[in-house]
This record gives sequence, C-alpha cells and structure tokens, in this order.
Amino acid sequence: MFHSDSMRINRDSVKKKDESFLKSRGLIILLLIFLFILLLTFFFGDSGIIEILRTQDKITDLRAEITELKKKKITLQNEIKELENNPLSLEKEAKEKLWLMKKNERVVIVVDKKSNKNSENKKKKKEK
Repeated sequence: MFHSDSMRINRDSVKKKDESFLKSRGLIILLLIFLFILLLTFFFGDSGIIEILRTQDKITDLRAEITELKKKKITLQNEIKELENNPLSLEKEAKEKLWLMKKNERVVIVVDKKSNKNSENKKKKKEK
C-alpha cells in the first residue's frame, strides 16, 4: 500500500507540475502576444515613433519656411519704407513695373537676341 500511495502521490505531483507548466506556458504565450501588440502600437500607431519622427521632420521644414518668410517680410518692409520716403524709387518702380512715363519721355527697350524669344513669350502671355 505504501508503495502504491507513493506512486499515486508522484503521479499527482507530476500532473500538477504538468498543469502548472501548461498554465505558465499559456501565460508566457499571452504575454508575448500582448508584448507584440504593444510593439506594433509603439511603432505604427497614431502616436507611434514613426509618426513622431514624421512630425519632427514637418516641424523642421516649417521652421525653415518661417525663417525664409521672415526674411522676405523684412525685405518687403524695407521696400515699402523706400517707396514711401524716396520719390525717385517710387518713380523707378512705376516706370519698370507699370510702364508709366512722363509726358515728354520715350521708352526705349533694348533686347538681346537670346532674351528676345523669352520676351516675346512673356508679351504673348500678357496679351492673353
């Protein structure tokens, strides 16, 4: 009897070890699946690392664009001041950009052979 009882105890302990091993194995598999899902979310989710890197690139590009626009703004502000304070620069701009002239003035246009084709294309576009 003692021998069969010890065998039964050994079998029970082996079954319990097998069950606990299977339970721990299942727990490990569940943890691995959960970890895999977390990693996918970390890299590819809405707030994932890839999206963060893209956003940082956009921020860098926008900062560079802001810098360029600030420079352009300063240039335009200087032009405005020049046009407001200097009548000669205002006259020059009116003549060059608007083709305005005084009563006794004549407009002389000097055209290079190379730029002749470009100016003809520009005139055609203006006429349209």
